[in-house]
Amino acid sequence: MTCERGCSDMKEALVRLSEIKIEGFKNTQYGLVQMPSVLGGTFFSQKSDVLGIYGQNGSGKTAVIEAMDFIQRLLMGRPLPKDTAYFISKELNRCTITVTFVICIQEKQVKAEYAVELRRISNEEFEITRESLASALWNGVKFKNKKKLICFDFSGGNAPFTPGFRYNDLVGNNEENKINFGVAKEFAKENFNSFIFNDRARKIFLSAPEDVTEDYAYIIRALFQYAGVNLFVISNEHSGGISLNLMLPFAFRLEMGETIAKGDLPVRLDKPSLISQKRFDMVRQIITEMSIVLGTLIPGLSIGVYDHGEQLLENGNTGRKIELISKRGDVIIPLKYESEGIIKIISILNVLMCVYNDPSTCLIIDELDAGIYEYLLGELLSAFEKSAKGQMIFTSHNLRALEMLNKTSILFSTTNPRNRYMRLQYVKTNNNLRDLYLRSITLGGQQEEVYAATDTVEIGRAFRRAGRAVLDGGEN
Repeated sequence: MTCERGCSDMKEALVRLSEIKIEGFKNTQYGLVQMPSVLGGTFFSQKSDVLGIYGQNGSGKTAVIEAMDFIQRLLMGRPLPKDTAYFISKELNRCTITVTFVICIQEKQVKAEYAVELRRISNEEFEITRESLASALWNGVKFKNKKKLICFDFSGGNAPFTPGFRYNDLVGNNEENKINFGVAKEFAKENFNSFIFNDRARKIFLSAPEDVTEDYAYIIRALFQYAGVNLFVISNEHSGGISLNLMLPFAFRLEMGETIAKGDLPVRLDKPSLISQKRFDMVRQIITEMSIVLGTLIPGLSIGVYDHGEQLLENGNTGRKIELISKRGDVIIPLKYESEGIIKIISILNVLMCVYNDPSTCLIIDELDAGIYEYLLGELLSAFEKSAKGQMIFTSHNLRALEMLNKTSILFSTTNPRNRYMRLQYVKTNNNLRDLYLRSITLGGQQEEVYAATDTVEIGRAFRRAGRAVLDGGEN
């Protein structure tokens, strides 16, 4: 997937993620994720904001990543996945995802809250039952209007949205807008995308006179631009082709003249790729930019493109056949023979560079540690927490980060689906967070249980019983 957008709006606005609240999503009935900047009250900081989520397998870590994938799709005006119904809690049959952002633009500082509610109709069917956008202005000390100003609230009633005064301001005597809002509503319903951010409704919201749009238009523009240009949500599917040694998907953001291109650019690992001239230029630009950093992460390593020359594409245009290579001194080999961990780092390195240098960029990634040497992971996270400007949320099983990051930068999933995420209590300055976490697993002492107890003796017995069952079955 590649997205291209003009970069003028993006350069004006600073957008930062503050909170993620999920209710009834997969096995999480309630969970609140707050960025370290929220705890420190530095909402509009342009410094590093890193959060690692740790916990037992199946305890809701990946749910945060998947929920943010849904939010990104909605903010970009794109449909939710066809299998969305499977993410909605079977106990509640509803789920709500609420995300809070802070936006700084043209001397305005505001908190914007976007929420969406989904309802399960059947095992395979769902609907968007409510969607809202609200805001509160920052006065330099606190956010005004505790109840927040409701920009739009769409709940599927007769009127496309509330509050009524805003609908009247936008429609008034304009019969065409009234019809277009009705069309946008049906379009959103049929395609499972956002009513507020789908192309049809968004254009109406933004095309109204300035005195009507002044308290919301900049929020819609900023969030739409942020989702399409500065927010990266990388799931395990991204690494699937790497694990199979088939594909390297470059996650990237590149400035190309007046536009910014962003997305995943897949290049084959198992054999040479035939790609368009435009993609060839993008691959070379990505590799050139990341070469400055790569050698500091993996000393002695650089990568390049072996150009097999021009070839004709299926559409009749001229493309290029290329192969990715790695270089260590005078030794050059196909990149596919490097380790999975190295290839994974290469696949996200362009995004990591953006996060390091841009306070509006946010990377949300599942299993950041997969295949990456734990010492290198610790060094990388330490460098980001000390000097980066952007935001990053990651899940991991490697506990090295617990020794490298500040305690406010670590969140733990619990065994309680009604309170799924928490930070450890009673952490002293001289405590090793890794040791404290392992002690909490065995001895408890936290407000919630962080590990559903297992027993090595029972595990051994279960394996023996399974072995006997296999043997008995074989004799029959």
